[in-house]
Amino acid sequence: MTGLSQRIVDYIAELTPLFTFQFADGHDCALSLTDGSLYMPVDESGHEKEEGWVVVLWQGDAHRRSELPGPLLAYQAALRCAELHGIGKLPWEVSTHREILLARLRSVCGSLPRFETMLRS
Repeated sequence: MTGLSQRIVDYIAELTPLFTFQFADGHDCALSLTDGSLYMPVDESGHEKEEGWVVVLWQGDAHRRSELPGPLLAYQAALRCAELHGIGKLPWEVSTHREILLARLRSVCGSLPRFETMLRS
């Protein structure tokens, strides 16, 4: 799978040490190292427009499954990653790292104004 959903999952999996790559059910997934939740791509090839939805198996439990907007999950994961990497650093260093992560996310998802506005209010 190479669509938007897969690119978002790949982005999340790169946010170490919070996530890592995991192969599950024939898909490249992201595994949360904090709670064991598994982030799986959704095949949106039949849709007119890809929206980047991601399936989350909470704590890896297939009975506790949600489909969520991938850009929102990735945005939140990037902020947490920047915060973790910022422990003991100056505020401007944390801000710089956060902007680097979000610029990379924008290159994956495109514009994120809806999510940025929602999370800042």
